[in-house]
Amino acid sequence: MYKILIVDDMLVNRKLMKKVLADIVSGVQFVDAEDGFQALEILRKKEIDLVILDLMMPGKDGYEVLKDMKADHYLADIPVIVNSAITDMESIKKTLELGAMDYFTKPITPEQMKVIIPLKATNALKFYEQRKALKQMNNRMKNELKIASVLQHSLIRSQGEYQRFKVYQKYMACEELGGDLFDFVETESTSWFMIADITGHGVAAALVASMLKVVFNNAIRTHKEPASILKDINHTFYRLMSDSASLCFSVFVGMIEDNTITYSNAGHPYPILLKKNFDEWQMLEINGYLIGLFDDAEYDNKTAEWSGGEAIFTYTDGLFENPGNPEQSKNFDDVMQQAGLLEKRALADPESFMEQLLAFFGKADENQIDDDIALMYIMRKE
Repeated sequence: MYKILIVDDMLVNRKLMKKVLADIVSGVQFVDAEDGFQALEILRKKEIDLVILDLMMPGKDGYEVLKDMKADHYLADIPVIVNSAITDMESIKKTLELGAMDYFTKPITPEQMKVIIPLKATNALKFYEQRKALKQMNNRMKNELKIASVLQHSLIRSQGEYQRFKVYQKYMACEELGGDLFDFVETESTSWFMIADITGHGVAAALVASMLKVVFNNAIRTHKEPASILKDINHTFYRLMSDSASLCFSVFVGMIEDNTITYSNAGHPYPILLKKNFDEWQMLEINGYLIGLFDDAEYDNKTAEWSGGEAIFTYTDGLFENPGNPEQSKNFDDVMQQAGLLEKRALADPESFMEQLLAFFGKADENQIDDDIALMYIMRKE
């Protein structure tokens, strides 16, 4: 049952409008208001689906009612059709600019009574019904995204204390759900870490990231070195994608045994090995195909030595790239250079070190980033 509010200071006009609509538009309940004050009071107390509004009324006129409705979050979407004796184009233009959906003039002609007014009212009611359905759907999606976001963040620890390592992590998503991912797993003799950057954002990217976490954790149980794990990950995701849905993303995998790190790369920005002696700092450089490009892609391993009190800093390209303005984008050489300027802070205060890097690249405010960012800092205990 639709509710139509008819606002007019003349009783005869309200009765005529009811008759015009009741004869043709079915399933309608009418509500009367004789001035603007009464109209707004009714609108705030009852569920109204359409307002037919006179402009010239004592107290609060139709223009003021329109302004008040459009300024109110709860009333702004209700369609308004203006019914007025004012026929000059300037007045009609003003009502449409204020948010009226349509306009027709008094006195009502037989043609308006039979066709035009019922048609305008029916279209307005259908429009509002569809708009409400879309808003409800949008609200449900937002609530589901919030829940999914909470679940996704629960899988990503901000900080971890392990037997041999201390891990600091920071995750920033440019939408409710992000596509970047990191993980750290410590076993009795070997520790593994992984950082990845899934193409895109939102639900699809988050689903891929969740699947990748599962695949990675299964792979480290059966493989003994990072290159084999990347090959397993690549094979799994390549086979999942059909010919019509391609997917590529970058992954860096590291394995730590004693004082040695063995690592392999699938197109990811190079992490930085932060040594006690700044002159020995190095990027863990190794190349490899992005995950999902070729089913038979092969990956290589490299090794590096590191000692207690030293660290590995990993990151995704959201740290230095600027998709909205590519000319301002930087690269991982800039990350290395800026990290070097923070040499004294790098090993002494990992959290401050990461915050300073974010600030340098203009990514300190999570509400202003346009790409997901994942940072993971792994410090080897003394």
